[in-house]
This record gives sequence, structure tokens and C-alpha cells, in this order.
Amino acid sequence: MTTARSFLGLRTVTMSVEFGTKEKLEGLKPYFAAEAERVRTLGMTAIVGLTSREAAARRSRWAEEKDEQRRRGVLTDSLRALITGALAQEVAERGWDGLERYGLPHQSRGRLPGSPQGSWPESITVALPIDLFIAVHAGCWNTSKEAVGKLRDWKERHPKARPNRPSRPGCSPQALEEYQYYAAKVLTTGEIWREAVKRGLKRVEPHLSPRR
Repeated sequence: MTTARSFLGLRTVTMSVEFGTKEKLEGLKPYFAAEAERVRTLGMTAIVGLTSREAAARRSRWAEEKDEQRRRGVLTDSLRALITGALAQEVAERGWDGLERYGLPHQSRGRLPGSPQGSWPESITVALPIDLFIAVHAGCWNTSKEAVGKLRDWKERHPKARPNRPSRPGCSPQALEEYQYYAAKVLTTGEIWREAVKRGLKRVEPHLSPRR
């Protein structure tokens, strides 16, 4: 149901992304503007001839319809719409839809053991529907919790080890191999955000403005 989700609110997320992402998003601004104008015209047409009360009700329904179209990837009139549609598809394909009702797992907050140390050259900030935000955190935690527990046990056995320094790990090759095995099973929210961005860009690729 769209109605229930419409009142849940938004959560701002800053996503670390690969180089060139911001330039591509910048090139989509004309497309976003055209889509926004298209739906504005449709909204105005829908209330022609209605009474004031009927028009108010129709505008309310239209707002909900637009939210649902953004989730389905039918309407892409902003960066938020682009990421929302792609993220909703990502969540559905992973079988995470419905996880938001369990709430945000407190264990998922902060950096998880085994998370990659790599840095990303660009970042984007977008406000996402809170139910999708929670579903991603819950899904990542449920996927990773067993491996996270193993990594915490590993850290207790090797308190001085630095497994993210391959040249000086501070532990035996066997111990490092065990760490890397479990670290590979940790799924971070950052990975999901990046997948959603790439998925969204791929879907609207024909609308990208030519690079100068």
C-alpha cells in the first residue's frame, strides 16, 4: 500500500561512489526537469473541472501515485526518485522487502568488522524512504551477522593483528586466511547503496547528456 509508506518519512544517506558518478548525475538534470514538468502537467490536467474539495482529494491521491511510480521506476523526476526506484528493486530481488517492519537493528550501526578499508573518490547525498533504509540495514545485518560474530571471536584470539595491512598483518598466514574468509561474507550498506546507484544509472543511460 502506498498510503502507509507515504507517511513514514525520509532518511538522509551519504553514499560513497566511484569516480565519474557525479558527472553522470549532473548530465541527468535536463531529464529530471522534463519528467517533473511532465507530471506537473498531468497533475493540472487531472483536476480540470473538479470542485475545490474534489481537486484537493485528487491532488492527494496523485501525490501517492507519484510516490508509487517512483518506487517502480516509472517516474524519475529527481535524484531521489532515481535511487529510490533502483533501491526498491534491489531490496525486492534480495528478498528483503518487508524487513522494515522489524525496525533498525542496533547491531548494524557503525562500521562492521571485516568492512573493506578502501576509499571512494566521490560521494552523493540523498534522502531515501525510511522503510527502504531500514530494509537495507536489516538485510545487510542478517546476511553478515554470523560472519561478524566469527570476526569478533578472531579478534579476541589475535588482539594485536592488523589484517587490513597485507604487508604487515601481524598474524600467521593461516590466521589471515581465516580472517579474509569471514570478511568476504560481510555485506555492507555501502555496497547496496552503490549497487542501487549503478542500477539506476544503467536504467536511464539513454537520457544521459553527452559529455563535453
